[in-house]
Amino acid sequence: MDRRRFLTLAGAAGAAVGGLAEPVLAAGYPSFNRRIPEEAHVKMKELAPYRITSFAFTPSNGWVMVTADGRYFARGIPDACFTELKKLVTAGRRIHCVAFPPEGGDRWLITTDKGVSARNIPEECHQRITAYYAAGQQVGHVAFPPSGGNRWVVVAAGDTFARGIDDECYQMMRNLEQGGRRVTRVAFPYTGGWLVVAQDEFHGRDIDGECRTELKDMIAAGWEVHNVAFSPANDGWSLCSRGTLPALPADPVRKVENAVGGADIWRRMSTYKTPGVAVAVVTGNRIAWSTGYGRLEAGGAAAVHPESAFQAASISKAVAAVGVLRLMQTLGKPLTDDIRPYLGWTLPRRDCVTLKATPTIERVLTHRAGIAGRGSTYPLDACSGFSSGGGGFPGYGPGVTVPSLLQVMNGQGNTPEIELTTDPGTGYHYSGAGFVLLQRMIEEETGQSLTQYMDQQVFTPLGMRTSSYALEPGFERAAGHTTTGAVIPGKRNRYPESAAAGLYTTVQDLCRLVCYLNKAWTASGDVAGPLNRASVRSLLSPGPQSGMGRGLFVSGVGTKNFAYTHDGSNYGFKSVFKGYPELGAGYAILANGDDFGLVNEIAAAVRSVYGWS
Repeated sequence: MDRRRFLTLAGAAGAAVGGLAEPVLAAGYPSFNRRIPEEAHVKMKELAPYRITSFAFTPSNGWVMVTADGRYFARGIPDACFTELKKLVTAGRRIHCVAFPPEGGDRWLITTDKGVSARNIPEECHQRITAYYAAGQQVGHVAFPPSGGNRWVVVAAGDTFARGIDDECYQMMRNLEQGGRRVTRVAFPYTGGWLVVAQDEFHGRDIDGECRTELKDMIAAGWEVHNVAFSPANDGWSLCSRGTLPALPADPVRKVENAVGGADIWRRMSTYKTPGVAVAVVTGNRIAWSTGYGRLEAGGAAAVHPESAFQAASISKAVAAVGVLRLMQTLGKPLTDDIRPYLGWTLPRRDCVTLKATPTIERVLTHRAGIAGRGSTYPLDACSGFSSGGGGFPGYGPGVTVPSLLQVMNGQGNTPEIELTTDPGTGYHYSGAGFVLLQRMIEEETGQSLTQYMDQQVFTPLGMRTSSYALEPGFERAAGHTTTGAVIPGKRNRYPESAAAGLYTTVQDLCRLVCYLNKAWTASGDVAGPLNRASVRSLLSPGPQSGMGRGLFVSGVGTKNFAYTHDGSNYGFKSVFKGYPELGAGYAILANGDDFGLVNEIAAAVRSVYGWS
């Protein structure tokens, strides 16, 4: 007779075998099944009061069910797995998880309160589980995608680890954990898709609509969903709980996600045809949370993560300003110096610009150096009353030779020559061209490229490991997209005007900079980093231009909401970052779409949730 036909009761105080009395059952725990074997449905109703800890299907639609007090029932599972399960229960082990790789046959694992038993699972998966137990962490759940091979998820007491799964699934595992939750279950339907459950929240892709509804209802009723299982037959599925939700902290991530433009962030990304966004938030001068949404490239497999690099566009100027102040601090020179002697190049001027006018480094940093930076200004012989044209730097697409910095300065690229268009100090003209001159100054003074200099003097000291001014850095990068959501030609334009528009960075790196500047502003002395206290004060204090420090825009001066910020707009990319020194707070947002509306809406949601102005 097949021993798996019998319900085995073992290891439970007062459990009934023969004539022993049944224990008093706790209040019923909810479960919901659809299109699973009828016998499994019946047994779940019988065992639910004993708190089901694991319910899993084999690839051939066998199944096994285990309760917290050691009751179990199995149908069609490998004999060796059943034998080991019985042995473990008899020894008093608490069963956390039973799982089966999709290849079938004699492949299985059982995790318990004291270790793992397994046969023919991926070796790396077994090693990872064993390492968790060796470190004192019990493994509560293991899941295998139906594609098989070295693909799996391990959920330990204080950590999760995934290998070879859909990148968006991994993205959502990380996302949910950022809000003070822990992932409890990951499940993969045999028809494709995935589901991640983290106590009172979940995300899924290509999940049966009724399953999604039942998940919502169970959580809304105050139950924690402890088990999710998908059957290989008939698109069946099962949900069950063994207890109510614990008291959980407020989840600011979910609050921000659901407050974007009157909807949630995914709907607004769809509206703005933006495939991917990364967000990071600073509180207490540390990165409180950082998340990614969507894809690095429309139609691609790679998801956006907080470590994903985007073009930061004009945020390049704000970050380069840190490098400029670092240089002047090192040289012991004032920002009031004329920039021209540092260039090794003669800066042209229009005839109507007076000879005595001085384009100081400080004026360049504050867009008051007389270098109109919006392309050619017409008429070409005017110093005032002209109209700006051309926008910023358009960059260089595929199949186009990228000019040198000197060629850009001489007008031999796709923008006019850089010149003194109007008298320095007489007006504000937002000037990417001025930052090209600051780039030239750094390179002339140091004998290094801007890329080398910023890496050594700014990025490495601040731990900004995925930031670079290189035209083609080696790390993975997002692709830019048009307003229709199409990938721009070549995925990214190239910007030899690096200090003005060419920075690649991540939201985490930008927030590392925010944490540093906040601390350095409020400290009574110098803090470790590229700038001394005097330089930081110069960087962030109002200067010759109202509403500006040196390279950054400032607001709320003298109040607790004092802030510095910069945004950015390149073809296919939009961005913003902001810091609040007196609050020890800030945020960064990077998007690979071509509409500023989405970035602005996310920033507004962050400020609203945290009460920042």
